[in-house]
Amino acid sequence: MFNYFLHSIVLIFLGYSSIYPILFWTTPLKKIELGFYRFNLGKCCIIGSLAVSAYHFISTDLFTELVMWLWLFLLIIATAFYWNKNKIHNFVITLISALGIYSLLNILPNIFENDILLMASFSIIIGSLITAGVFFSMILGHWYLNVIALPISLLRKSIIILSISLIIRTIWDVYFLSVNQYVDAYGIVKNSWLFLFDFDGILLLVALFMGNIFPISINYFVWKTLQVQATQSATGLIYVSIISVLFGDIIFKYYLLQYGFPL
Repeated sequence: MFNYFLHSIVLIFLGYSSIYPILFWTTPLKKIELGFYRFNLGKCCIIGSLAVSAYHFISTDLFTELVMWLWLFLLIIATAFYWNKNKIHNFVITLISALGIYSLLNILPNIFENDILLMASFSIIIGSLITAGVFFSMILGHWYLNVIALPISLLRKSIIILSISLIIRTIWDVYFLSVNQYVDAYGIVKNSWLFLFDFDGILLLVALFMGNIFPISINYFVWKTLQVQATQSATGLIYVSIISVLFGDIIFKYYLLQYGFPL
C-alpha cells in the first residue's frame, strides 16, 4: 500500500481542498459568521500546500504542476484578501475551486491508463466530495457552539449533500463490480464480486462497508438527531463518520492505483 503513498496523498488532499470551498454555498455568509469562512479557507490552503508539495516529487509534466501551483497561489491570495473583509464572494471562491478541480483532473492521465481514466476521474471526484462533505459537516456542527441561533437547516443541507454523495458512490460501486471482471493470479477470469473474497481483495470488502454502508447508516442517525435539535450529539456522530470515510477512502485509492478499481 505504501508504494502509492504520495499518489494517494495528492489525490485525497488535492481533491479535498479543491472541492471543499464549493460547499460554502450551503452556508451563506449572512447566516454564519466570517470566522467560519476564514478557518475553512485557511485549512484548505494548508492541505492544498501539502498536496502540491507532494505532487512535486512524482510530477512528470511541468504544465500540470504549474497549473496546480497557480491554483494554490490564487487560493492563498483570495484567503488573504478576504481575511478581514466583511463580505466574501462565493462565486470567486468557486472559480478558484474549479481551477483546482481542473488541475486534479489534469494529472490523472499521467497516472491512469485511458481505459479507466473517465471512471477513475468520476470515482476521485465523488470520493473527494464525500471526504470534504464529512469534514465540512463536522466543522459546521461545531459552529453551533459559537454562533447563537444558527439555523439548523444549514447542517441539514450539509448532511443531505453528504448522504446523496455516499448513495451515488454506493450505486456506482455495485454497478462496477457487477458488470466488470478481473483476472486472478492463475489467469482465470472472474466476476469482480469474487475478488472481494480473495486474499488480495478482502480490504476492499472492508472499504465498501467502512466507506459506504457505515457512514450512510450514521447519517440516518444524524438526521434523526437533528430533528430534535441536538446538534452536539449529531456532531459527535459525524466524528465517527469521519474516521470511517477516511479509512474507506484510503483503501479505495490504493485499489484504484494498484488494481485499477475505480471505486
